Amino acid sequence: MKLTSLAGALATVALLAGCGLTTHHTTAPAAHAPAARTAAVPAHALAADPSLRWLTSPGGQAQVTFNQDVDTLASALVIENQATTVANHLVFEAAARTVRTEARTILANPALLPAVHRAAYVTMLNDFITVADMLQHGAHYGTTPQDYTAWYTALRASNITVA
Repeated sequence: MKLTSLAGALATVALLAGCGLTTHHTTAPAAHAPAARTAAVPAHALAADPSLRWLTSPGGQAQVTFNQDVDTLASALVIENQATTVANHLVFEAAARTVRTEARTILANPALLPAVHRAAYVTMLNDFITVADMLQHGAHYGTTPQDYTAWYTALRASNITVA
């Protein structure tokens, strides 16, 4: 399945905007080790900045992982769009499964959901699950117009403040 300009739009938005998920202040994403990051951030900074508290929490770390998974999916779709062979679909299908798994993991653990705008965050994760499902062979395998609609719905849903 060739995803013409969807791949370009997807990559541009996902890679540059980090899926649109925002915190109260602009903050660089934390690494995958929340305990190490929490210890490195001064206590007064955590107390003063809700975005740092969120990013150093298990939910914030799950968000960072999810954003990286979506970036990987976006990159795989760009490669698929530019490839001369159809074999590359295996890469974006695997990346979509990873996005879906991460979203489901976050949804299954309420402690990983943000306290602020929780319902919007759940909607966004479900929208990305829909996108991931459409990128898998089977009954929900999407056409390019369906892919565009689902992706832009997920992107619009991701424009939320979580801290």
